[in-house]
Order: sequence, then structure tokens, then C-alpha cells
Amino acid sequence: MAGGYGRDRGLLVTALLVLVLLGTGCLQRSDSLAPMLSIREPHSGATSTSANLRIVGYAMDDDGIAAIRVDGVDLLATSAYASERGKQLVEFFFTIRDLSDGDVTVTIEAEDLHGRVSVLPYRLRLDGTPPTLELTSVTSIGGGRVRVEGVVRDNTAVTSVRINGVPLQFTPTSEYAFRVDVADVQDGEVVVEDAAGNVTRRPLR
Repeated sequence: MAGGYGRDRGLLVTALLVLVLLGTGCLQRSDSLAPMLSIREPHSGATSTSANLRIVGYAMDDDGIAAIRVDGVDLLATSAYASERGKQLVEFFFTIRDLSDGDVTVTIEAEDLHGRVSVLPYRLRLDGTPPTLELTSVTSIGGGRVRVEGVVRDNTAVTSVRINGVPLQFTPTSEYAFRVDVADVQDGEVVVEDAAGNVTRRPLR
């Protein structure tokens, strides 16, 4: 799995660099454009858990990247990025400390070797609160099956409910009541996930 991720990321980096180089070769222009900035994960505007929050992105410029600033702090001034300054494509990441639930906004800037700057306002809705699960009834109905009834709630949106491995089909919502018949398996459980990836698990018995 890790090897596949590494290959996929390598292909993405290569593709982005090719686009930059092709743009340089085809346009045959002086450097009149500011750098390109892209956040790979999590996407701006998304809802994310506040635990271990790591933001990953790319800065691209045909003449080279001179600085990548996050709220005024230049990442390329740190030892970890000492060899990246001046490259046409720089992958970067940063974390946000002292997080609490709610909206957070970060200003990301990329500057090229000619002083041209691109600014990307980056916003996330942070949610470290897991969904709640209320099991109102768990009834054996014979034939090796069980009827499960309950309600799940979340402060943003419940996106997934699985009962004994069976996913329920519904539109993400802040409250969802369910009544479903599933196979009565050993160690049966309900697993609920919200839009930020917070998970709540509860055994059926």
C-alpha cells in the first residue's frame, strides 16, 4: 500500500513538472506570471478532524520558487527545505497547532525568483467531535438475522453508517434514524463516521 502511494505521488509530481516545462517551452515568454499554488489535501473548504492535521500542497513556477510563506513564515527558510529553493516544483507541507473546533483560515503565498507572488486563502472547518449513536432496539427476528433500530447525530454531518459490515444508503445529514435487518454475526457492531473522519463504534450487545 505504501509503495503504491509513493508511486502515485511520484507520477503526480512528474505530471505537474511536465506541465510547467511544456508551458515554458510552448509559450516562449519571459516570466510574466506569478507562481501556481495547489493544495492536495485536505482541500480548501473541507471539513477535517483536528487530530494530526497535515496540509500538503505544491508550488510551481517556470523560473523557480523563491519562497513559500504560511501566515508570513517562509517554509523554505527552514533546514528541511534548504535544497528546494529555486526549484520549478516544490512539494510542501505544514501543520496547524493549538486547534479547536470551528473555522480556521491560513494565508499561503508563493514567490518566484523575480518577486512575483501568488496568494491562496486556505480555509478548513475543524471538527474533532465524533458522532453520537443511540441504539433504541436490537431484536432477533429468527433465521440468523437481527433488526437494529437507532439514531445517529453529528455537529456537522454523518456520512457513513455500517451495521455488521453492511453500509446504509442515505444522504449525509446531521441526524439520521435507521431501522434495518442484518445478519446476526458474532461481535456485531455499528460504525458511524462523520464528514471529518471522526468515528464512533458500538457493539450490538
